[in-house]
Amino acid sequence: MKKILQISFTVILLAGTLFLLGFADKEHQAKVYRLFTVELFNSSDQSLITEQEIREMISEKFGEIEGARMMSVNLHKLENFVRNNPYISSCEVYQKLGGTLVIKARVREPLVRVINEGLQQYLLDQNGFLMPVNPDKPSHILIANGSIADSYVSLDGRETPLSNHPDQSVLRQIYTVALYISRDPFLRSFIDQVYVTETQELELVPKIGHQTIIFGQAEDTEEKLENLKIFYHSVMNKISWSTYQIINLKYKNQVVCTK
Repeated sequence: MKKILQISFTVILLAGTLFLLGFADKEHQAKVYRLFTVELFNSSDQSLITEQEIREMISEKFGEIEGARMMSVNLHKLENFVRNNPYISSCEVYQKLGGTLVIKARVREPLVRVINEGLQQYLLDQNGFLMPVNPDKPSHILIANGSIADSYVSLDGRETPLSNHPDQSVLRQIYTVALYISRDPFLRSFIDQVYVTETQELELVPKIGHQTIIFGQAEDTEEKLENLKIFYHSVMNKISWSTYQIINLKYKNQVVCTK
């Protein structure tokens, strides 16, 4: 008798548990997202995509999130969809208590706009990734042109790493110099363009004045650019900016000027 009671109790307990699980599952399926937020960590006026544009592309692909049943939204697919955008470097999607879906993303920061020999235009970002130009968002950044053979190639339109290009690629030189320029307020406001000569050496084009600044190879980049800053602050500020036509930084720890 005691054994029968134990079995009956176990059956009732199991049935009750299954009922509660079924009820909880139905309740979960009935829940909807009350709020949908998109947060960009490093958005700026140079960003190639905005929070609103991310919301719109998600709405087009997955439908409206707010009001959608939680069970109907595949968070893994949603996260991959956002991350696959060439202007997004990382993305995290998660739910919060109360029915909020959150997307946190980091956008790529354009460093230099490249125009190659075939007049193809593409961007290099701060982390050394190539990505397509966004025609709706022109970025006021450094331009690199001249004898640049490298192209931006991506079968699915995504970003591609600079590491895909050979060590002797001039893009690596451009990236090294452009990155240093971008981190210095004076150089960033002063240098407008990087020109690649037929011998694969670099020349810098200032925004002010008509000097040709011969940089050479991207060796001793910091030393060369610091010497250039010192030269402009200590010499060019005291004379006419039309005095010198060529400023040569190629030689070790020297600034050689030609009238």
